[in-house]
Amino acid sequence: MSEKENQLENVVEALSRERDELRVKLELAKLEIRDQWEPLEEKWESLEAKLRSVGDTTSEASKDVLAASKLLLGEIGDAYKEIWKQIKS
Repeated sequence: MSEKENQLENVVEALSRERDELRVKLELAKLEIRDQWEPLEEKWESLEAKLRSVGDTTSEASKDVLAASKLLLGEIGDAYKEIWKQIKS
C-alpha cells in the first residue's frame, strides 16, 4: 500500500470513529431532550383543558385559573427556550 493510500485510510478511519461517536451523542441528546419534552406536553394539555373550562366566564375562580395559566405559560415558554438552546448547541 502506498503512503498516500495509507494516509487516506487513516483519515477514513478517524472520520468513521468520529461519526460513530457523534451518532451516539446525538441519540443521547435526543433522549435527554425527549425527557424534557414529555412533561411539557403534559403541562400543555393541562393548560389547554383549564383554559377551555374557563370559557367566557368572569367568576373569581376563573380569574384564579387564568392567573395560574399565565404562570404555567411562562414556565412552558422558558422550558421551550432551553430546549432550543440545547438543540442549537
